[in-house]
Amino acid sequence: MSDPITLRPYQPGDEVGILAGHNQTFTPPRSLAHWLWKFRDNPTGQIHTMVASHETAGIVGAYVTLPVTFTIEGKRRIGGQCVDLFVLSDYRRHGPRPGLFVNLALAHYELWGGKAAHQNSFHYGWPIATWRIGQKYLRYEIVRDWDFLFRELPPGGFPVRPTSSELVVRGVNRFGADTDELWAAFEKTTQLAIVRDAKYLNWRYADARDAEYELFECRERSSNRLRGIAIVVLRDFLMPRTCYVVDWLVPADDHDATAALVATAEQRATAFGATALVTLFQHRDPRFLAFQRLGFLVYGTIYFQVVIPFDQQETHFYREQWYHTLGDSDLV
Repeated sequence: MSDPITLRPYQPGDEVGILAGHNQTFTPPRSLAHWLWKFRDNPTGQIHTMVASHETAGIVGAYVTLPVTFTIEGKRRIGGQCVDLFVLSDYRRHGPRPGLFVNLALAHYELWGGKAAHQNSFHYGWPIATWRIGQKYLRYEIVRDWDFLFRELPPGGFPVRPTSSELVVRGVNRFGADTDELWAAFEKTTQLAIVRDAKYLNWRYADARDAEYELFECRERSSNRLRGIAIVVLRDFLMPRTCYVVDWLVPADDHDATAALVATAEQRATAFGATALVTLFQHRDPRFLAFQRLGFLVYGTIYFQVVIPFDQQETHFYREQWYHTLGDSDLV
C-alpha cells in the first residue's frame, strides 16, 4: 500500500495549505500577505520549506527555514532561521520513527543544508516547544541564553539624555543608499552577522506586515553623514507594552551616536507609555557592557538560541563571533 503522505519541497500554490496549517497551530493567525512578504519576497529570493502533503487532506506539516544572507568570515552565505514549524496533531506519529516532524526536518537538511550557494551554512532558532526532540534527533546545539538588556521607565518617563549637538536623529520611512556604506564599514569589524544593507533592512522593517516599526537615522548636522541606525517597536512580547530597540547598526566605538540613538529610544518609550525599554546583544559584544554603562540592567528569559551547523563551524564560533540583535529572530 502506498504512503498517503509525500515529503517534498514547496511548490507555488502550497502557501494556502501551509497558512491553513499554521493558523491551526499558532496564534495569532497569519495573513496570506504576511506569508508572501516573509517567504516569497525575502531578499534571498529563495523559499526553503519542506512540506508533508497528504493525498486527500492536503498539507499536514511543514519544516520551514527563513533564508537570510550572512557574512561569515568575509564570505556571503545563507543561514536559515527555523520558523513556523508544524505538524497537525493527527499526523505526528505518521511514518518511520520518531515521527513526521523529524523526518520532515531531515528531508529539509538533505536538500538545503550544505556548502552550495543555495544551501544553508547553518540553521538557527529559539526552540522552546521542539527543544527536546531537536536535541535528540536533529543536532540542535545551544549557543547562548537570551538575556535582555532593559531599563524600567521611571514615573513620568525617562529624563532627556544629554547628547552631542553635532548629531541629529530623525525618523525615516526607508533607509537609503548610504546605509550600504555604513554596513560595508561595519562588516569589516565582524566575523558573523546578517547582512544589514538597505535591501534587507527595508524588507525586514519598512515593508513588514502585521507590525509597525519606527526607523531612525543618526546623522552629522554639518555633513549629513550617516553615523548609525536604530529600529524601535512597541510589542507585548515577554511583558505588556514593552518598547524594544529591535535592531541596531552603530560602530561599537561611536559613543556619541550610541548615546543619541539611545536617547531617542528612551523618548519613544516615554511617548508610548511603555513599561520598559529593552534590547539585546550577545554577551561578548562590547555593546553589552556599553548599554549597561548607560543604565541598562540584565534580564534573563526562558529563551535560548540554538544552531545546526552544516559546514563544519564549531559551536564556539557562533557563541563568540555572532553579532546579533532581537531582529535576527521573528519574535519581535
